[in-house]
Amino acid sequence: MAKYWKRIIIAGVAVELLYAVYIYYLTSTDLAGYKPEGLAVAFVLFAIAGFWAARPAASGRLAIGLAVGIVGTLFYYAFSMPVILAGEMEFPTMAWVNHGLKLAGGAAGALVAGLAAGNRA
Repeated sequence: MAKYWKRIIIAGVAVELLYAVYIYYLTSTDLAGYKPEGLAVAFVLFAIAGFWAARPAASGRLAIGLAVGIVGTLFYYAFSMPVILAGEMEFPTMAWVNHGLKLAGGAAGALVAGLAAGNRA
């Protein structure tokens, strides 16, 4: 898994940025990330990123997919740190569900990459 960290970081950060574009620029509702469609977008984007990051790996795909979700979540917190430290951001239960779906999406994408690799062999 160590040789895939570049792909993991690129995928996690890029997909979190794409998700931010969706949340802040493409939706017209407040708290879109906590609504079903926002949660679904998080899962799908991270599944695509997990698939991309894990596709060339011969083993450890699930760990790679989970790492993509973790990197995306950590990037979110690093990017939000000034607001968090100022005490201006609340974390409802749906925020934790959102981050859990990022992990699940990355893992699901990695599992699909494993299934696709099994069909090619």
